[in-house]
Amino acid sequence: MIDGKRYFIPLFYSPDVFITTEETLNKYNLTSSEFSFKALSEKLSKNKKEYSLFGSADDNIAFFYSFLDQYIDFNSGNTEFNSDKFSEDLDSIYSLIKNDTTDENVYYFLYENINNGASILYKEMPAFSIIVKTYSCLKYLGSTPVFVNNYNMDDDSISASIDVGIAVNDNCKNKEKLLPFIKYCLSCDVQKNMSEEYMYLPVNSDAMEKCIDSIDEAIDFGDLIVSDKEKAIVETAQSAAIRDYKYIINNITKCNLYGFNYLSDTYFNSSVISDIVDKYLNGDISKEKFIRQLSAATEIYLTE
Repeated sequence: MIDGKRYFIPLFYSPDVFITTEETLNKYNLTSSEFSFKALSEKLSKNKKEYSLFGSADDNIAFFYSFLDQYIDFNSGNTEFNSDKFSEDLDSIYSLIKNDTTDENVYYFLYENINNGASILYKEMPAFSIIVKTYSCLKYLGSTPVFVNNYNMDDDSISASIDVGIAVNDNCKNKEKLLPFIKYCLSCDVQKNMSEEYMYLPVNSDAMEKCIDSIDEAIDFGDLIVSDKEKAIVETAQSAAIRDYKYIINNITKCNLYGFNYLSDTYFNSSVISDIVDKYLNGDISKEKFIRQLSAATEIYLTE
């Protein structure tokens, strides 16, 4: 609720997670049990091997915006850009992006290039069937896939983001029809049907359990399975993927309005601070000047 005038009802969400493999992490002397983006930056800066963080410069920028948004409370209007933690973490994120060797002429898809170590992370995928299938394929192909949290101010925090929701203004017409409509959208059957259609996680917990339990029906492994032995391998891989994905779902501690894939397109990121971000990442302004300009532009945006 915003100032008692605007209301937002989330309908579907996705965990903010990426996929990598233990083998890829081992290549860079990283471990998933102690994984953080600060550790990632420190290890990669000392490692002589080249790396591609996501395999896409656009994903690197979206990753940077997701980092910045962690330090803004859009409801209270407070920021933490002047904190020591932000300054320290900014160094880590900057180092990760500037040392990236992404070749825009190469199309990266982790489970097709796993033997080449093309990307350290594969960007988060909103559709849970796709993320489970990717995880399963990695395991089927002999790797050890792991989920990695998106950047969070708290290293152990698992966040999520809203994929679909309803926004309502206080001056809308036909208010008497609003509550029945919301109840309809949040009902188990509607949530389950829409979730199966668009592959997002429903906020209705009963619908979510039914969707997760029936996920094997939504995923076609026909292109992989040619024998009973391979069918057994795929089924085992899929069970592991669903188990690990359920753990992520059950341990979400906070939820953001925008997902990683869409952050670069939000008004704040694309219009208010994009020029400042570009100048900083291009080396045109210093870290100190970037923080000053970022703080000033964000304060104007939040107060106006």
